[in-house]
Amino acid sequence: MFDQVVFAGGGGRCTWQIGFWEAIADQIKLEPRVLTGVSAGAMIAGLILIGRATTSVDYFSSVFSANRRNVYWRNLLGKEPVFPQYEIYKKGIRELFSDRFKNLKSSAELRVAVSRPPTWLPASLGLAVGGAIYYSNKYLLHKLHSKTARRLGYKQDFFRAQDCADVGEFERLILSSSCTPPFTPRLSLDGRQALDGGVVDNVPVEGIDPGEGRVLILLTRRYRGFPDWFTQPMGKQLWTYVQPSEPPPISVWDFTNPEGIVRTYEIGRRDGRLFLQNMLAERGFYTGMQEK
Repeated sequence: MFDQVVFAGGGGRCTWQIGFWEAIADQIKLEPRVLTGVSAGAMIAGLILIGRATTSVDYFSSVFSANRRNVYWRNLLGKEPVFPQYEIYKKGIRELFSDRFKNLKSSAELRVAVSRPPTWLPASLGLAVGGAIYYSNKYLLHKLHSKTARRLGYKQDFFRAQDCADVGEFERLILSSSCTPPFTPRLSLDGRQALDGGVVDNVPVEGIDPGEGRVLILLTRRYRGFPDWFTQPMGKQLWTYVQPSEPPPISVWDFTNPEGIVRTYEIGRRDGRLFLQNMLAERGFYTGMQEK
């Protein structure tokens, strides 16, 4: 039914996507040829492809239980990181993907979005402005597809996970797609500064192949003025957006909330079941409003 699926970013909120996928995948024979993701959404897409999505909910729930704080201020004068998220995230990617990376290489195509700052901005300023755009998109603008970053010259590059030679390269790709200082260090990819793909668009639809087909777009937070799901034509395609029915009870960089991870996953499963029920009741999809 859907030949492409897009995974928005959102840190721990992305476990909603796991629950939703698990509730609908077998029922509608969801076997897309292309998956496109950004930041943690790209990692979730990869975990689905290697059959480790449910395992990852248990894994990160356990890890978050062991992590007491999101900021360790006492480490300002020491060698340990002040923000533990990067090392936890990095270790999780390695542990979950290492022994199944060959499965990812032979699976459906996974495209990962990475943002690039404009060449006219100095590196440090490009990073600061990118961060400001990222947080304004998240907390102030509330748009599905903000154009602010593109107007300033930021771009979004897409990399195929299957082109990674080993799990180390894949790890660097996901971390580059998630690069959000100070929670992560400054990172580069292919010799150029990398920023969280969500700086340009946290719903990376630029990675979609053109041509006829249906696209499923899995969001990770509530957008005001939009129903829980809606379908709109886009050229020769139909794009179906689905968002959580309630705000997920975890924030992007909160790595101390195991209950939030599990609860967000459960909301995804519930929303997936409701999505299926309405598909059957309406014999199709609700066609919602165009983005203003």
